[in-house]
Amino acid sequence: MRLTIFSRLVIGYLAIFVLAMTVSIYAIMQLHRLENVTRSILMVDNRLIDYEQKLSDTILSLMRYEKKFLVIRDEGLYNQFLAAKDDFDKYLGGMMNITDVPRIKVLLMEIRQDSQRYRSLFEEEVKYLRSGRQYPAEKYKEEKETTVTGIMTGLKKLRVFNQQNTFDRVKKLGQAEADAGRVAVVMGLVCLVIGVIISVFITVNITKPLSLIKKRTREIAGGSFRDDLRLSSPPEIAELAQSFNVMCTKLKELDKMKTEFFSSMSHELRTPLTTIKEGTNLFMEGLKESGATEKQKKLLTIINEECNRLINLVNSLLDLSRMEAGMMVYNFRQADLVPLINKAAREIEPLAETKNIKIETKIGEGLPLPRLDTDRILQVLRNLMGNALKFTPNGGSMQIHTQAVEEGVKVSVSDSGAGIPKEKMEVIFDKFRRAALADSGKIMGSGLGLFIVKQIISAHGGKIWVESTLGKGSTFSFVLPA
Repeated sequence: MRLTIFSRLVIGYLAIFVLAMTVSIYAIMQLHRLENVTRSILMVDNRLIDYEQKLSDTILSLMRYEKKFLVIRDEGLYNQFLAAKDDFDKYLGGMMNITDVPRIKVLLMEIRQDSQRYRSLFEEEVKYLRSGRQYPAEKYKEEKETTVTGIMTGLKKLRVFNQQNTFDRVKKLGQAEADAGRVAVVMGLVCLVIGVIISVFITVNITKPLSLIKKRTREIAGGSFRDDLRLSSPPEIAELAQSFNVMCTKLKELDKMKTEFFSSMSHELRTPLTTIKEGTNLFMEGLKESGATEKQKKLLTIINEECNRLINLVNSLLDLSRMEAGMMVYNFRQADLVPLINKAAREIEPLAETKNIKIETKIGEGLPLPRLDTDRILQVLRNLMGNALKFTPNGGSMQIHTQAVEEGVKVSVSDSGAGIPKEKMEVIFDKFRRAALADSGKIMGSGLGLFIVKQIISAHGGKIWVESTLGKGSTFSFVLPA
């Protein structure tokens, strides 16, 4: 009896789970130790170093304000001295609050005593200066220098002690990291081996048949509905393959019904549409002689244009039906592309003039003569040029370029329209798909033109693609082998 996918996965993952639980407790303990040491360095040692630097900067500021005040006796300097004194006390108090090391606390107490002695000496000098009395300035100066030296010496000792303390903690951190690293390596290697074994098992028994189904799904997206998928795999995937074959059979039947319907509908519509078109033309000729109103002429013109559009749609559906049924006939012969390009360009010149669109044709030198069906390639050129003209705003431009390339002959049709979104360029050649452009809501189309163009180019052994930038336009290019 074959195990289900669920059973196979449960067995494999249970093995990994048991192993992981065995080593996880020790790994967690080591990581917790690592976290404690790291937190100690980041939250205590780094703050101590920061406070020590601020104390050094503040004592230098106190000395600067004190010396300047004694010289120019500006009260603003005295106030700055007092502000710096408050900062010094704040930083010193902050250090005493976060440290629990006795040696550091002793050093901080000594620094506090020296700083208080320094400030009291300065305060006495200030009183003498404000009262105008004489005092032994040199004596005060020597005593202040002594207290400042004591403060700086204490800060230096504090710096050295902090560095040594941080170094010791980093050593502990390195040891904890090494221990945790060894555990992680062992656990990783063991899990890797088991994981590789399970991965191979899953790949052979599950991933391979799923890949075949994925490949067949792409074939369905391309129009191939073969129902011969047979898989030796777990029961779930085998059932999926059977359902997949049933789906392909149904899709094949639907596709056949659709093709027959399009073909029958197109044939049935072509005759009455042609009759309507001829009748409309006769009416238009009669209106010119009878002096019809502008409204009547406009209405008949619209009817004639819509009739032409329906006839083109019917022709496209007939071409689509013949292509899908493999009945499209091509008459290949070596021919020059240039006359076909010029003919297609001349046909759209009147419409281009009404929209004030400039058409530029650039023919490369030394073009080879490819094998082609002139009628079908002319259909391709008309479609691409018509699309370019359709999506180019009034006053824009359109370019048709040809050049010899290594594969044969390359033809490019460019416009200055709104461009095609990147996500739409991959599906624009599919049936009944049109790029949703911001300014193309009123532009009519069946979504078959580019699909038929791609089929014709592929039948010639060539390739077609599009390049586009939003706001700047699009370029459709195809290459025909020579």
